[in-house]
Amino acid sequence: MKVLIIGGVAAGTKVAAKLKRENFGCEVMILTKSKEISYAGCGLPYYVGKVIPDRSQLIVNTPESFSKLTGVNVMTEIEVTKVNPSEKTVYALDLNTKETINLKYDKLVIASGAEAIKPPVDGVNLKGVFCLRTPDDADALREAVESGEIKRAVVVGGGFIGLEIAENLSSQGVRVTIIDMAKHVLPGFDKEFCEYVENHLANQGIITFTETKLEVILGEEKVEKVQTNRRAYKADAVILSVGIRANTAFLADTG
Repeated sequence: MKVLIIGGVAAGTKVAAKLKRENFGCEVMILTKSKEISYAGCGLPYYVGKVIPDRSQLIVNTPESFSKLTGVNVMTEIEVTKVNPSEKTVYALDLNTKETINLKYDKLVIASGAEAIKPPVDGVNLKGVFCLRTPDDADALREAVESGEIKRAVVVGGGFIGLEIAENLSSQGVRVTIIDMAKHVLPGFDKEFCEYVENHLANQGIITFTETKLEVILGEEKVEKVQTNRRAYKADAVILSVGIRANTAFLADTG
């Protein structure tokens, strides 16, 4: 039996390893769009803040070490573009050669993860706008901080990742402002706890503006200012932390 797994971070690698443990004769292949598999996403803000000093410490398994350990065939930098359930085939694009490949399967596992949501506002693609989903994202933000490009940053979203990246940017000497549409940071927690967190952030020099909606990111070629429904904030960088959406566009019209 040939099993194709789309996606190679947490879910994809766990399924692959379990399949090989249960039946080593089963042919298992992982197709992943990124260069890495099995990385510690929760550590990305702390890599930016140098609490985790080295990028290699984020990588749990390399494609080579995972293949050697489990017997799974791992194909990196391969983007699946279409699935044909009736034919049991997958079309994919090799991101290096730009060639299209067609692969057959007996069983298909979809573990394609999610991507960061970019709100539909003008300026969201300016230089200096960052998301934080992959080690490459963390590299780009850390390099910008180290180069001295970022003196002031606005973090859009006061959930766990937003607060973690705010903390780590502040530790690197960046002046950080957090904005969130909710009444408090950490939506879903009780008011007393949220107010305690907001006061603690203020004591660390991180100011939060709640019930504040991002309207536009301003700048010519790079971020210069953030306009909200309340006021404008000067910024060299904007970090978007407003949630995620499933990577399922390639499954359109497949049923």
